[in-house]
Amino acid sequence: MTKPILPAIVLAVAMAFAAVPGHAQTNANNMGGTGTTHTITVRAKVRSVNQTTREVTLVGPDGHVFTVHAGDQVQNLDKVKKGDTVVAKYTQSTVLVLAGPGEPVPPDTVTLSGSRAAPGQTPAASATSRVVVTGTVVGIDLTNHTLQLVNPQGGRVVTVEVTDPQRQQQMTRVAVGDRITAVLTDALAISLDPVR
Repeated sequence: MTKPILPAIVLAVAMAFAAVPGHAQTNANNMGGTGTTHTITVRAKVRSVNQTTREVTLVGPDGHVFTVHAGDQVQNLDKVKKGDTVVAKYTQSTVLVLAGPGEPVPPDTVTLSGSRAAPGQTPAASATSRVVVTGTVVGIDLTNHTLQLVNPQGGRVVTVEVTDPQRQQQMTRVAVGDRITAVLTDALAISLDPVR
């Protein structure tokens, strides 16, 4: 029987790509941690709306013209007009928390949620995913700035390169047997600023 490797892979990806600007300190369940948050907001003007085919042609901030199909799940398309601005805001957050052997850690979970405007309201929607995953440290290489992690329930060992100089300095606090929990949150919100 093979053990699932998804948690170890997600944790490896989180640690490899979390080394970006915008660090924030946090304290989750009395465990010290570090995190990053990035937000990108894009605005596009509505050039045209075809209510029959449900195609919306947009002009991006760089002048690029593109057409999107608004599926049946998109409510209130009749409220979208030429000249309106569609605003898409994407936020990605990663928090890494270190716990010693025997210290409590949250269970591995995946949570998905979403919402949309009620019938008759200005069109809007949001979607969020949150992944919580923990890996046990089974190897540390301070010279090459790598950690070896494994799913606590078993599986293959994943080597993670720590590329952020600030986190490389913090590696001396990590010991074999410690557990690292990654909390990864992605959120997308789409709204409409009607033309006035």
